[in-house]
Amino acid sequence: MLKCFTFTLLLCIGAIGQNGQAGKSITPSESPASQNNQPAAGDISPDTPVLTIKGVCDHPSGQKPGPDCRTVITRAQFESMIRTVQPNLPPTGRRQFAQSYVEALVADEQARDTGAAQGPKFELKMRIAWIQSMAQELGVAIYQNAMNVSDKQIEDYYRQNPDLFVEADLTRMLVPGIQQLPEPPADMSSEEREKRIHDSEALMKATAERMRLRVIAGDDLAKLQAEAFQIALVTGEAPPTKLGKVRGMALPPSQVSIMELKTGEVSQLILDHAGYLIYKVGEKRVQPLDEVRNDIKKHLVNQGIQSQVDSITNASTTTLDETYFGK
Repeated sequence: MLKCFTFTLLLCIGAIGQNGQAGKSITPSESPASQNNQPAAGDISPDTPVLTIKGVCDHPSGQKPGPDCRTVITRAQFESMIRTVQPNLPPTGRRQFAQSYVEALVADEQARDTGAAQGPKFELKMRIAWIQSMAQELGVAIYQNAMNVSDKQIEDYYRQNPDLFVEADLTRMLVPGIQQLPEPPADMSSEEREKRIHDSEALMKATAERMRLRVIAGDDLAKLQAEAFQIALVTGEAPPTKLGKVRGMALPPSQVSIMELKTGEVSQLILDHAGYLIYKVGEKRVQPLDEVRNDIKKHLVNQGIQSQVDSITNASTTTLDETYFGK
């Protein structure tokens, strides 16, 4: 039974190196690598056959191949295939790759001869495989295009976003935005339920405002946070208050502005999905461009990829039948 080979390898079956010309097979005794069992291709020319499969070649469907039927793969063709399918393959993996390719090629030959590669089901599979392959190629093209980030783009981004490259020793506390109230009685009206929620939110906002003043006065953030969690009836573990040295680039966009504060200053209340955040800024420094150049490039690459993907996906509109797919 043939071993299982990867989908990617199957995509290249028949696309590279299949022909009907005769060629000489490289035997172990003739191989430059036979002396030390290590791949050594430096003295093999690109046109030299490195893989010969007898009995596999292009021939009319339904007819047996002739005695000279063979497929010859040169070094250039084989290495082109590796670069396409598995570019990071180490030299020691060439033999296993070649064996897998031969098995796939033989399977392809048999599928054609027996008629297995025919019919609507096979055509649909090939259509899906084609679409997947095209999507993969598009992904590669998008990435390569996004990688074209110039030094000027990096320098402009650094200059235009100074808060992102400030590093500060931060402490932060969270005040939950609403209490974890027990389930209301079943007979409570909807108006009473809404008032109950509104009162709870108002209480926690007032608590957050009071806690901020106490932070400014010098109270410990960890103790204040524990007190706020008690008021919120939250029994879970509170997040750590000491964040250490944090860069503006690591903060959510809505919180980057705290980097404009001076050492020792306390932020305004920042409404987060979990409640109210209060920051206190410690020692600060501005990171030089050379220190963050690679991070800026990564960010611009990701930004470029996302921009291209959004442009592609927004160009079409999809409607799903909710009766069939569900909501």
